Amino acid sequence: MATTSKEFHVSSQTGQSDHFVQFYETDGFLIDSVSAFIGAGLRTGDAVIVLATKPHRESLEERLQGDGLEVAVARARGQYFSIDAAEALSGFMVDSSPEPGRFAEIVGSIIARAAQGGRHVRIFGEMVALLWAEENRAAALRLEELWSDLGKAYAFSLCCGYPMQGFGGEAYKEEFAEICQQHSRVLPAESYARLSSPDEHLRAITLLQQKAASLEAEIARRKRAEEALLHQVAIVESSDDAILSKDLEGIITSWNAAAARIYGYSAEEIVGRPVTLLFAPDRRDEFAQIMARIRRGERVDHFETLRVRKDGTRLTVSVTISPIKDSSGTIIGASAIARDMTERKELDKRKDEFISMASHELKTPLTSLKGFLGLLQRRLTTQADQQALHYLARMDAQVNRLTNLVNDLLDLSKIQTGQLDYQEERFELDALVQEALENVQGTTQTHHLLLEEQTGAEVFGDRDRIGQVLINLLNNAIKYSPRADRVLVRVAKDRNKALVCVQDFGIGIAKEHQHKLFERFYQVTNPGEKKTYPGLGIGLYISYQIVKRHGGRLWVESKKGEGATFRFTLPLFQEGKR
Repeated sequence: MATTSKEFHVSSQTGQSDHFVQFYETDGFLIDSVSAFIGAGLRTGDAVIVLATKPHRESLEERLQGDGLEVAVARARGQYFSIDAAEALSGFMVDSSPEPGRFAEIVGSIIARAAQGGRHVRIFGEMVALLWAEENRAAALRLEELWSDLGKAYAFSLCCGYPMQGFGGEAYKEEFAEICQQHSRVLPAESYARLSSPDEHLRAITLLQQKAASLEAEIARRKRAEEALLHQVAIVESSDDAILSKDLEGIITSWNAAAARIYGYSAEEIVGRPVTLLFAPDRRDEFAQIMARIRRGERVDHFETLRVRKDGTRLTVSVTISPIKDSSGTIIGASAIARDMTERKELDKRKDEFISMASHELKTPLTSLKGFLGLLQRRLTTQADQQALHYLARMDAQVNRLTNLVNDLLDLSKIQTGQLDYQEERFELDALVQEALENVQGTTQTHHLLLEEQTGAEVFGDRDRIGQVLINLLNNAIKYSPRADRVLVRVAKDRNKALVCVQDFGIGIAKEHQHKLFERFYQVTNPGEKKTYPGLGIGLYISYQIVKRHGGRLWVESKKGEGATFRFTLPLFQEGKR
């Protein structure tokens, strides 16, 4: 065996308690050591208490049986107590910490039973090791203190067992030293178990073992960190986006392959030079603004701006900039990820030009078609041809729908070019809401449009454009609540703003779609839903831009399957202010 009974011998005549710790690297060594300690006690008539895990209790009893000791007989005569460590812990742990009174009552009563007849008590305990393995280190250290306190009331010899792998890392240095300090003797793991020296020598050897374990853990940690760094470098180098870093003065410290491709500078040319070399002359003030936010620990997300290539070509880029911190948390620089948006911007411009041209070309024949339909309707009315009038009414509805679509496309192109006209005037918001409700109510037989609240609010802006927003929201509420029969509208005042709410009881909008709802051409699609809804996804975008132009805000509150409430605000009219 690795440890002899002589090493564990404690005189039962001293009346003193002995609290020592055995560190181990393998379960086999632990069982060898503890069986020598327990076996020596059983042979000399001591009582034995084993507070351990089930595998260790079973292995220990098997070893004792192999050494010729009748464990069953010792248990029958009250000399051997085998208790599950986890169950014992559960009896006195309160809020993840051992409660002193319960501990003294539960464990003290076990020791008292074992000590009947004047027997000395030997204890092997793994409760502290279980707490340590659960990362509850404060509770483990507190439990060691409670054992020492209990030793003042009862005479016993206690051996605590800890696996050495539980102390791998520099973070455990102070706590490991405290554990050693709390025990009268410290027995090192099997690597040094056969050394014979004074207790202080043993403490020093054990501390050396802990340092070795810490060193191994640190080497493993650094290896993992190096592997993770290499992985990150590979990602950065393979990215299609320009990725660079700079210090707080703006000097470039790293530069990936995509940055070289986008900006035209090689890493050798640009690293060590100021990042403002990439800034357009009229955007140089951005650097100070961005770095001020970085120094405050803020992140700059998807900031669209202009940059300049080595050859002088201007680029439109979307930049995300984040602080870089050292190990102590101090901000030492910034990382920037830039995506070249030049080509997309050019495509968007061409698309807007096409939409504008196509809309204008469509509007002329539509106006003519609308006029001819009106003439036919008047002529057929005099002839009382009801079937023909029915078909003409359907045609007229489709022409109106197409006209609205063309108007929306025209508005879209004007918004993109900043040419959307606004006619500002003072008007009563309640009257406009009532007018919009009456107009839309005349087009639906499925829903009741209810105005619940009015305020007498007056606003200043383009009455027709705000009416356009209201009609769009009301039509959407009807369209997306096919199984409902009502739409609620409320007007309220909030300090210096008017608030309009349009609430439906329809299909609702999932959270993940809401932030994109006001983008151009965005339509919510549900893969599992067969029903489709007509439209190009521009009505909400136009409404959002109109409200924004008026100094207000448009947003949605919704849950999937629970309807949606669209709200927008407008500044109240104030005399003398425009």
